[in-house]
Amino acid sequence: MESSFNESMNQGYHYQHTPRKTTSREVKVDLPQFFGKDDMELYLDWEMKVEQLFACHKVSEERKVPLAILSFQGHAMYWWTTLERERRLHNDPPIQYWNDLKSALRRRHILTYYGRELMNKLQRLQQRMWKTRPHKS
Repeated sequence: MESSFNESMNQGYHYQHTPRKTTSREVKVDLPQFFGKDDMELYLDWEMKVEQLFACHKVSEERKVPLAILSFQGHAMYWWTTLERERRLHNDPPIQYWNDLKSALRRRHILTYYGRELMNKLQRLQQRMWKTRPHKS
């Protein structure tokens, strides 16, 4: 009789396993250091390597900017600190997304490079024009 009592008690109750909250441990990602030298190729190499590492380790969007700025050294760290301060002074929101950081870095490193290249070309052109121009004695 006791077994039929236990069976009838258990029929109305179904055990449901409550799912455990799984916290996925975030993988440590070591990014190459970035020194912020005025060399477009060094910057682009760094950016491509960082993109590869982010994709390989499936880095979440909210971790990308903090990880990237941890890799800044020397001039790059100074540039970042200055940029953050200027944004606060102008009440601009902080940079939170990788694409926004990349845009700021590209403005700094690629436009500077092309500006310098254009100035060099202009100077060479002026020198050639000066050499070919007849001089008055």
